[in-house]
Amino acid sequence: MRWFYQYDVAAFFISLVILYNLFISQRIKTRASKAFKFLAIDLFFATIFDIITIYTISYYWLCPIWLNYLLNILALLTYNTLPAIYIISIMYSSLSEEIDFTTGQKLFLAIPVTTAGFLILTTPITKAIIYFTEDGQYQIGSTFDVLTVIGFVYLIMVIVYGIIKRKTLRTEQTITIIVYTVSTIAALLISNIFTKILIPLFFASLSILITYLSLDNPSEYKDPIMDIYNKKAFMYRTTEFFKTHKKFSVLGIQIEGITYLNETLGYNNFNKILVLIARKVTGICGKYNVFRLSGSKLAIIMSADDKTKDDKYLELQLLFSQSLKVSELEVSPKVKMATFNCPEAASDFVKLNDLIFDTLNSSQTETGKIIDGNKQMLEKSKREYELSLILKQALSKNEFEVFYQPIYSVKKKKLTTAEALIRLNNDKFGYVSPDEFIPIAERNGLILLIGEYVFRSVCKFIINNKLWEKGIEYIHVNLSAIQCMQEKLHEQLLSIMDYYGLEYKYIELEVTETAAIASSDTLLKNMKTLMDRKMNFALDDYGMGYSNTSSILQYPFHTIKLDKSIVWAAMKNENARKFLHHTVAMFKDMGIELVAEGVETAEMAKMLTNMQCDYLQGFLYSKPIKAQAFLELLS
Repeated sequence: MRWFYQYDVAAFFISLVILYNLFISQRIKTRASKAFKFLAIDLFFATIFDIITIYTISYYWLCPIWLNYLLNILALLTYNTLPAIYIISIMYSSLSEEIDFTTGQKLFLAIPVTTAGFLILTTPITKAIIYFTEDGQYQIGSTFDVLTVIGFVYLIMVIVYGIIKRKTLRTEQTITIIVYTVSTIAALLISNIFTKILIPLFFASLSILITYLSLDNPSEYKDPIMDIYNKKAFMYRTTEFFKTHKKFSVLGIQIEGITYLNETLGYNNFNKILVLIARKVTGICGKYNVFRLSGSKLAIIMSADDKTKDDKYLELQLLFSQSLKVSELEVSPKVKMATFNCPEAASDFVKLNDLIFDTLNSSQTETGKIIDGNKQMLEKSKREYELSLILKQALSKNEFEVFYQPIYSVKKKKLTTAEALIRLNNDKFGYVSPDEFIPIAERNGLILLIGEYVFRSVCKFIINNKLWEKGIEYIHVNLSAIQCMQEKLHEQLLSIMDYYGLEYKYIELEVTETAAIASSDTLLKNMKTLMDRKMNFALDDYGMGYSNTSSILQYPFHTIKLDKSIVWAAMKNENARKFLHHTVAMFKDMGIELVAEGVETAEMAKMLTNMQCDYLQGFLYSKPIKAQAFLELLS
């Protein structure tokens, strides 16, 4: 029997080309690429065994029957598993890495090829597919055509899958399905008409080659500017690690001020800087471990057992502590860096990606240092994000509430003022402390709207209830640091008071020393304008942490509020008591009124009265209470 085997030889060389490119290209290992690699290996061995069996069948008298059976079984197995592996690789290429086949799909794909495998493996006994006569001649079995039918089953699967997924498949995927369909039908027709031409593997190799060229596109995983892997590649690599429960570390890097650098350096020089950074980072950590997640963020994957990991971290810190030179320009990019040990820090790609972005975007992450990222930071960032949404909702639906804490006048022996304090109760989070939501509001800009809301609420409360008739001389209202930076703050406040017809003397504005320093000139201008209208200012939290008397000398404060920390310390320590005594005496000598915060016992009140503090504020008199409760307390 004489066969035309040249097409098998061509298929062999095509399979070699595919395998060579697969193994030297160092592509990202996705499920689709792994399935495709199995497909290419299967094609390679199918062509080898097909060529070998041509000779063993042709020269049967030189080959033992058992060896001929073995070689032909291997040829049949490798050839008949090609359709099943092909459809798996096609399906994986269109599925997300997080999505897997269902049990039903796995059974549907496995039953035909398992049936073919069983028939082939048992053919020496059953002679169903092929057999050899006693003198060693090759013969086709009575159920050989079952393999052709099974091949058609997989072909129908490919066609049906293409029709069902036609709206979501990429053009390249659609083309591969069409090519596979046409080549399979053509191979069957030609091989049935010209039985001695061994062409099926040639058509199979062509369709696999076209699939390789169209589906396995390395550019999908590369960042075009920095010439390193992109976020998609990072997703595939980390997802594989999570699935296999492999421990690994990720170092996240954020280049600070990337928009400013782009505008300052110009597009071309900026890109050169990015390329230089990529080259130096890959030189330290390896080309296949560095990924660009966004315009300003990089990620580096390191093995958990990498003993040089700490050395690499030090090299990276040194790299970003030095200036980079491009086109006669020297640039010193500032970076934030954080490490994440997985799967402890995150259990999947989505959580890891969120953790990296939230940590690097956090104001608590310092530049130039490598911090340890963890789940707590992610949870904190999520809570901060949710609270930001809640703050917006509370503003739009008037869900904030202003509480009032009365302030006792030592001279008049009654409540004469109060401090307005904002409160937030939410259905999901319950009571949210101002210490938590005020910093969030300052970071996202909502503090200006919240500040205006409080000021309007206080003005409305004073005028509607005629607090001056109830003995209240004025209400303390806090200003945030952001408000103090507004050049037209005085215009906004005066317009609100004018709207309600409220005299300016009924409001005293409180600012912290930090806010005063941050907005020095602007605050002074606003203070002058408002004080000309008889509105006073108080310095809040004096004595908490860093306090500087120069602030008091620079700003015309009417009142100083002594922080509870120095008041409480004076109750426990003699030196602290002396310090408080001299502090009060100094301010009294300067003609400044004093409010002592945190007064909780009669003993504390007596001590502060003896020191000649003007006002006392604390739980001894009342905790912050709702507006209605405050009115009842006054009456």
